[in-house]
Amino acid sequence: MGKLKEGSTQTANSGGGSKSSSSKAWLVPFLVNLIRTDLYKPNQGKNARLLTAIGMGVIVVVGAWRAYDVFDTAATVTRYSVPAVGALIFGWICFRILHYPPFAEFLVATQAEMNKVSWTSRDDLRRATAVVLSTVVIMALFLFGVDQVWSYLLHLIGVLRFGDTSSFGDQSG
Repeated sequence: MGKLKEGSTQTANSGGGSKSSSSKAWLVPFLVNLIRTDLYKPNQGKNARLLTAIGMGVIVVVGAWRAYDVFDTAATVTRYSVPAVGALIFGWICFRILHYPPFAEFLVATQAEMNKVSWTSRDDLRRATAVVLSTVVIMALFLFGVDQVWSYLLHLIGVLRFGDTSSFGDQSG
């Protein structure tokens, strides 16, 4: 049995208790976050938030474009207003997700960890890429040569037949 958190009202033998209240505990703070306008730790994790916002923005824009295509037979007002309103609503949701404290903490921690990474220099990256690509080309040429040699040897002893399509599938003899 696992340890209980301090201050927990649940006993170890209660069999799990009420799961619905604990599994939905994140919903109320998230919904409250949707109507807030303040920024959570605005000066931390800027790059991670920016890149995440760009990714979410692309999804919202593609969704609005797709909605515009779906309403191609609708009135002009509907064709433009539904995707625009949907993009505004989902854009706000994406903006608020970026400032939802658990998610913002994750992005801040992600950027902090990425800053700790020891990135290779551009020259080392070019050299390593050249080594990998030349090794792949050399191995491909070697395997092509081995394949050609084996094909020739197996053709000489009669195991493989090239170009003889008249007997293909013929089991008469």
